[in-house]
Amino acid sequence: MNVLLVTGRLAEEQVRMQAGDADVYVADVDVAAFITPSHIRHLSLNKYDFVMVPGLTRGARWKELEEEKGVKIRLGPTHAYDIPTVLRHLNSIELRHDVPADRLIAQQKLRETMKLVDSIDSYDFRIGSVKVGGGSRMKIVAEVVDATRLSEDELRHKISHYLESGADIIDMGIPMEFDVSEVRRAVKIAADMHDAVSIDTFSKKAIRAGIEAGADMVMSISAENLEALDVIKGRAVVIVSRNVDELLRIAEKAERYTDRIILDAVLDAFPGTTHSILRYAELARRSDKPVLFGVGNVTELSDADSIGMNALLAFMAEELGASLLFTTEASPKTYGSVKELRIASYMAKAAKLRKTPPKDLGMNLLVVKEKVRFEVCDEFEGCQEGEESKRFVRDSMGDFRIWVRDGEIICSHEKLCVRGRTAKAIYDTVIAKGLVSRLEHAAYLGRELMKAEIAAKLNKNYIQDEPLGFGVYGEYEEYGERKEHGKREECEGHKHEGSGDRQTRSG
Repeated sequence: MNVLLVTGRLAEEQVRMQAGDADVYVADVDVAAFITPSHIRHLSLNKYDFVMVPGLTRGARWKELEEEKGVKIRLGPTHAYDIPTVLRHLNSIELRHDVPADRLIAQQKLRETMKLVDSIDSYDFRIGSVKVGGGSRMKIVAEVVDATRLSEDELRHKISHYLESGADIIDMGIPMEFDVSEVRRAVKIAADMHDAVSIDTFSKKAIRAGIEAGADMVMSISAENLEALDVIKGRAVVIVSRNVDELLRIAEKAERYTDRIILDAVLDAFPGTTHSILRYAELARRSDKPVLFGVGNVTELSDADSIGMNALLAFMAEELGASLLFTTEASPKTYGSVKELRIASYMAKAAKLRKTPPKDLGMNLLVVKEKVRFEVCDEFEGCQEGEESKRFVRDSMGDFRIWVRDGEIICSHEKLCVRGRTAKAIYDTVIAKGLVSRLEHAAYLGRELMKAEIAAKLNKNYIQDEPLGFGVYGEYEEYGERKEHGKREECEGHKHEGSGDRQTRSG
């Protein structure tokens, strides 16, 4: 296939490096995103089967030019780095006039991954409508901690969040002290919202109440509450023990009461995580029953971001043959764990089926770090060093206060309060209403709104005029302890000097 790649002057070198056998035409424009049909209309394209224009071109009438020239003219990738990948897929995917090629390929990979995993029809049994075991995708069990202590609105909000995040089974965690009527109320609310509900308690009385209210799974049966088996009435049951021999003995007894048995060898937090994983490995060798892997035990008890931990533990669980991943979101640091495990469950199963590492699947768990570093420009000589101005002049139009709540940015002014999910939506509205009159105030507002948008997307705290926290060393970084050549030095980087426009603080 003869292919022509169209680009601008600034990206020419990068495009030629990635072009392979394709020809390259450099349009009379610096920035490739500004290319329009007028820049290539004069070209004779008869010898080409395909013309690929920059993926970030906007508003260009490429379809009309395609019909005029009689050759396919479609959007290429956003970055030159992806050109080889797009060229390899030209015969297998129909590129478009309005969506960059790299996004189309990612979408196709995502569809293929989900179709592959969802096509597995073998399973051991169902919990509600959820298929468990038998080689199917690991299902996510999301625990509502102290469910009986939540109001109906709080409970529905939590369950809705879990379901939207991808939970397969909703688990009602019952505290040590409870009222039976509250157990029934909590489980009934969950059962009204979802058909796969579990009750998590060692109390026989609570188990009975939960089953009567609609629970189809019981957590947890152990050597200490074996008498509760006589009330499970055929429900799925999770047997718990750190001793594999004991776990299998209890499971054998439970078979007289139900044929839906799940084993939990208990994943311990550090120290003890490795030993407990070895315990799961022993269980996998000795039993073919579905296994529950309690990921939340590790993430809740570690001061580390949950995303990578959830991914790695899910991959290990898949290797160990686990059927269910158990988690909660009981603290801010583990908020989002249900969604993270849902994605990881697809990545793990697809990788296992394809016999490849869990990468290039159209989905990922990269949030702060990135897979590829794009070279955007050369280093320019003669640039002036930027300097922060100490001058401050208050904007006569007034002040702003900014905060983040429930994933939204709130921007308050004495004349107007604006809310939205993107910085652009808010500052476009502020400008349209004429609420800023000074350039430095507009620049400051844009900076703070972008920080707020990032904080909202990452579910981080946002405090106006304070740095957005991306520290990876906690207090070590905050206090600036450094060891160099055996010495301890105090770092001044943590001191926040007041400078520039602090106007919105006073609003």
